[in-house]
Amino acid sequence: MMPTSKCFALVAVFLVLTGCARTYQARHVETTNFLDDYSLLKEGEEDDALLSYWKKGVNWATYKKIILEPVIIKKTPNSDLNEMTHADGYRLKELLDYRMQEALKKGFKLVNKPGADTLLVQFAITDVETSTVLLDMFSSVYPSARTLSALKHMVTGTESFVGKASIEGKIIDSTTGDLLMASADTRAGGKTLAGSTYEWGDIEESYKYWAIQVSYQLCLRQGRVDCKKPESE
Repeated sequence: MMPTSKCFALVAVFLVLTGCARTYQARHVETTNFLDDYSLLKEGEEDDALLSYWKKGVNWATYKKIILEPVIIKKTPNSDLNEMTHADGYRLKELLDYRMQEALKKGFKLVNKPGADTLLVQFAITDVETSTVLLDMFSSVYPSARTLSALKHMVTGTESFVGKASIEGKIIDSTTGDLLMASADTRAGGKTLAGSTYEWGDIEESYKYWAIQVSYQLCLRQGRVDCKKPESE
């Protein structure tokens, strides 16, 4: 019969292997020139971006439609995006576009013409870092490596060898051009093997989170009761 301690160890490894991929909000985001005025950005509240701005006094409930502009890339100086192929960059834009469409169409009608009841939404990918798969797996399973990764998370806000992604976004009144929202955020992968067997996994999970996040924030501000909160850990 297998000793109890070994049984618990196997169960722990099984839970890590089968757990859902997780991402965490980092502690710092490097900004680009996507936004016109970064002085507007302040530390975001819970379930919001690291840095955000929401214009006060806006009657969000009057907006029923969204023009979702194509995602663009605005690279930070030292971003891994500088080394990526055009095909990989296109893939990242398409993925974030898809996630945003799927999330926003649940609360708004997606259109392509301005109107008094229409928001214009655009996001920019500013940085990505794929995970180092084998080292990510190793540091997820072996206690000493896991401890070091946890210490790195305490100091820097990100784990070892995980993927990371950053974006900036803005929401504008489609007819007046008034800036209603601006944000900048960074997320990184957590330590579960479900998210580390694929080098793009943490990036994709971050995009999924952000799409739900912006939909959730708009939902709250419109006073709706069916708001879906984004899930991370």
